[in-house]
Amino acid sequence: MVRVISEHMDPVVLAAAGGDVWTFLAEKAVLWPASFFLAHGVRVGFHKMEVGDFVVTGYGVPHSGFNAGTNVASAVNLACTGWLAHAIEHEARWRGKIGMLIPFEKLLVLSALKLAAGKWWFGDAKAYEACDPAEFRRDLRVMTSFLTEYLDCILAYMRTDSHPAWKGENAVVVDLQAAPHAVKQFVTDNAIKPAGHGLVLPNEKDGVVTDYSVDGAACPHCGTVVWMSLVVCPACIDQLGDGAGPSAPICCWRCAPTKYDDLHYRPEQASGKEPHLVGCHAPLVVQRLSNGRVYSLVEELKTIGDMGSD
Repeated sequence: MVRVISEHMDPVVLAAAGGDVWTFLAEKAVLWPASFFLAHGVRVGFHKMEVGDFVVTGYGVPHSGFNAGTNVASAVNLACTGWLAHAIEHEARWRGKIGMLIPFEKLLVLSALKLAAGKWWFGDAKAYEACDPAEFRRDLRVMTSFLTEYLDCILAYMRTDSHPAWKGENAVVVDLQAAPHAVKQFVTDNAIKPAGHGLVLPNEKDGVVTDYSVDGAACPHCGTVVWMSLVVCPACIDQLGDGAGPSAPICCWRCAPTKYDDLHYRPEQASGKEPHLVGCHAPLVVQRLSNGRVYSLVEELKTIGDMGSD
């Protein structure tokens, strides 16, 4: 494989890797020999994928692949029906234990919006339903349940009694696009960021990077990436300035009720070098999707589910 890559890959890409094929492979994937898995009792299968082939992997089954030909080719990964239920199960199992940088919440919401509009990622909603009506209805129930839980949590948090640091104020909701510039920058700074540095091709423009902030921000408490809402403290962001990133509180909608007030700067616990924060520290709920739109989306999904059960 190394010889084939050395002889046939794009020389521009190889040059970007310093001429070292192994550097290129390290950027592409982490490769594990089959003998490693076999020695630990894990079954391994191989498949030579031809043009037009579909390869189906089971839930929770790792897979990897590479192009061994002398050409430029790509494969598209599609999630089968029922994937959302498994993703929620996985997220619940590992929440607070490991970082889960897959923007699951964004994928679920965008999928729900497509279904409500009669569309899907491939084909349309009718074609999706025809593939497996039972799985289609289960996905509708999963989406509805997730969005309802989210909306209930947000509305309950909005009714939270004011804490002493909030100076008599309560949580306020603002659309991300209408939020103060410092708040929007803070949300961007807390976007998911893959480790390491990707290869930069010689003909690429300087400073061109992938904008991961569109996928949401990572909650530092539970490790999940949230897209619909984030809870932040605008007072801390303003007063801490460029140092707000690691210091100002930021929570997902699940963690905010128990974690938001625990993170504020406390003079009695400081070493004397930290700035003294003043003013009102009431939470700001920054949303990409308004509560009203989420409620409407839930009702639209319920209507689709009722029509499918007739």
